[in-house]
Amino acid sequence: MPLILRVGPYKFFFYSHEPNEPPHVHADRDNLSAKFWLQEVQLARNTGFSPRELNKLEVIVREHQKELLENGMGILALAADERVKGVHFTEDTLSVDLMDGRTITVPLTWYPSLRHATPNQLQNWETCGGGYGIHWPDLDEHLSTEGLLRGAPAPRTQFVQEYRPQG
Repeated sequence: MPLILRVGPYKFFFYSHEPNEPPHVHADRDNLSAKFWLQEVQLARNTGFSPRELNKLEVIVREHQKELLENGMGILALAADERVKGVHFTEDTLSVDLMDGRTITVPLTWYPSLRHATPNQLQNWETCGGGYGIHWPDLDEHLSTEGLLRGAPAPRTQFVQEYRPQG
């Protein structure tokens, strides 16, 4: 939690890992906390500050907006790269290596088409969606790193085989 700015009793900081959020800054005093969006300065969340103090905080954020955007959250936001670097499997898991060095591992039970695939089908993957997705052409299966990071299993409809009468 790098401290970016201190003004009077207020500490302004950002958390090191908040991907998928617009640039913002957190402001704390004692046990009170607020979060402000930075592109267009606006209160995102308040925990305990009075309206009067929130106005004071907003003025401070507006006065330092350029500095906060340039030297604040943007520095670490650039380090996150959720594009796919590699894919590998164990008997029970799918692991996806990301360009930024992280690895996401999820249970294969979440993705029945992958769980029932042959080793050759599993190894035949390609990136899609600008590198943020994985496609298995033999299986017509697509996964996104966003969904994997969220911990999103396949929709329930993939778990149940549909019965369609012939006729």
